[in-house]
Amino acid sequence: MIRYNLGSGAKYKTDWVNVDIHATADIQADLGIFPWKIESESVDEILASHILEHFTKQDGRLFIAECARILKPGGLLYIAVPDMDKFIDCKVNGDYGPLNGYGWIDLNYFMGGDEREGNLYQRHRYMYTFESLAYALDEYGFNARKRGPMPFDSHEYAAISLYVTAVKE
Repeated sequence: MIRYNLGSGAKYKTDWVNVDIHATADIQADLGIFPWKIESESVDEILASHILEHFTKQDGRLFIAECARILKPGGLLYIAVPDMDKFIDCKVNGDYGPLNGYGWIDLNYFMGGDEREGNLYQRHRYMYTFESLAYALDEYGFNARKRGPMPFDSHEYAAISLYVTAVKE
């Protein structure tokens, strides 16, 4: 089974091919340069944990398209992103407790990328609700469903995360 951990950063996973811009990855690559140098329909599973929000809306769609291209039919795409609905609910209710102390609660900074974040790659450029993510995935032949965190997810972000599994049809 071939499994890719896209945007692995410091979250190196054994039994996965870790792909990131940093030299600590198994494959050093800028995932913002399309197409990727990965053979079409060669991958069984992809983990994209807290990477999609770092792309613009347009580049996020290109990212999803590349995932569709490299996944085998029936392949699984596991996505974790900040859940915009959770942040909006907290803002409307004036209670940020459900975010479990997450520091980036000002939506102006959170959605546009706070200049206080010195690493340009770490700034958020687009945010998703389940509906907006499922719509984007559907455009590229995926069937998406919500899920809870799995053992390979970054549990430190569970309070703010939307977890989705998408099956390539």
